[in-house]
Amino acid sequence: MVPKQLTIFDVESVVSFDPKKAHIHRVNSKLRYADVVVQIPRQAKAIEELKPTTAPDERYELFEEYAIGIWRYKRAEDKQFVWEEAEEICKRARDEKEPIPIRLHLSSEQSFVPENVLQYL
Repeated sequence: MVPKQLTIFDVESVVSFDPKKAHIHRVNSKLRYADVVVQIPRQAKAIEELKPTTAPDERYELFEEYAIGIWRYKRAEDKQFVWEEAEEICKRARDEKEPIPIRLHLSSEQSFVPENVLQYL
């Protein structure tokens, strides 16, 4: 019997953000958002986890998008919530593969689409 080769898709199902499933909240005519629970991808890296360079790095940009989402979500309840704490939570959630809620702003300028959506809040 030949062992079956597992691919990443067998182990980790990837479900991109679907605006049709999201509960979209409207703040005003310009700002809409949705809260979702996501899995932070392994390739998302904090700035101090990368080699120093002036070139843009997609891994950091990805990390920053998730950290911003965590910061927005937490700040909705706690106006004192600080950015550094969002970065720490983002790293911990990524390393421990822990689902984490984020607030995603929806607009025409918003190009970030989380890949691993586990739940729509």
